Amino acid sequence: MQSPQVCPVCRAGAVAVEQQDSQIERELEIRSCFVKQRLGHKPSVSESMDLTRFMHGGPARFVQCVSCGTLLREEDCRAQYEADLYDSALMRHLYPRYLRAFQEKQSTYYPLLRNGAEVLEVGSHLGGFLQVAEEWGWRPTGVDIGHCTSAFARKQGATVKRISLENYSPRLRNPEAIFIWNCFEQLEDPVSELQTAHRLLDRHGLLVVRVPNAAFYREQRRRIQSDMPGRSLKLLAYNNLLGFPYLHGYTSNSLHRLLRANRFEPVATRASSLLTPPYPDVTRTVRNEWREVQEQSESSAAAGTVGPWIEIISRRVAAI
Repeated sequence: MQSPQVCPVCRAGAVAVEQQDSQIERELEIRSCFVKQRLGHKPSVSESMDLTRFMHGGPARFVQCVSCGTLLREEDCRAQYEADLYDSALMRHLYPRYLRAFQEKQSTYYPLLRNGAEVLEVGSHLGGFLQVAEEWGWRPTGVDIGHCTSAFARKQGATVKRISLENYSPRLRNPEAIFIWNCFEQLEDPVSELQTAHRLLDRHGLLVVRVPNAAFYREQRRRIQSDMPGRSLKLLAYNNLLGFPYLHGYTSNSLHRLLRANRFEPVATRASSLLTPPYPDVTRTVRNEWREVQEQSESSAAAGTVGPWIEIISRRVAAI
């Protein structure tokens, strides 16, 4: 029998069952069918890395924190990302899309830092943000434990260290910003990561955290059973939310609470969507559906409702 889980946000016991194993397993089957239909064939191992092969994607059930509502996946074994295998040709094919996705964030993030600012990215993946950060005049460094992705990013000219944030030492001065775009929700000990980020950052440095939105997942999952199953299915599938293949599920409120508890003050919160659909080939169907999903996500953000992903910019608060 698994030991009771403790919420990383408020340290309460997570005892309320959110979804049973069988429900998650059914969602993962739906996700596989959705992907196969748009690929036109069953994806190979390399094709499926960012589509369906998530380390936290097994049919383990979720429990919910009784205090703040954070989701926690029950697992007997923990994920290991070091040996994830990516096809080099596929990474080259996807890389320009990640570049464009980060370039489109310029109006939000470029004004935040001075020219020449030292920045650090945790989980740098293919290195798309690192290249864009250089284009913005910053001095970026990535840390990522993945062997294939780190090697690819280095070939693109990025500075990437195959270490965890805990083992990182600033090269010249402390970073003025740390970006954790797409892996915070997979961290077993997010509190330790935030404490390390606080220690490493410049005195009034910025922390940017991006996570899938558990509140959006709950809402759209309910709608699949009601009057708009097609629309909600696409919203979840194209945002990599079907089966919610992540270790922790945060809401905007719970993530704000976690950040403040670890001496970060949120200064801006924005709704977002998946960076790019990681299909090897973007067919007309995928392109049209993706555009539709982005428009719906943007409409939700404009209306003040929840979006599929959350991006929070916080400022480091000095210790008293």
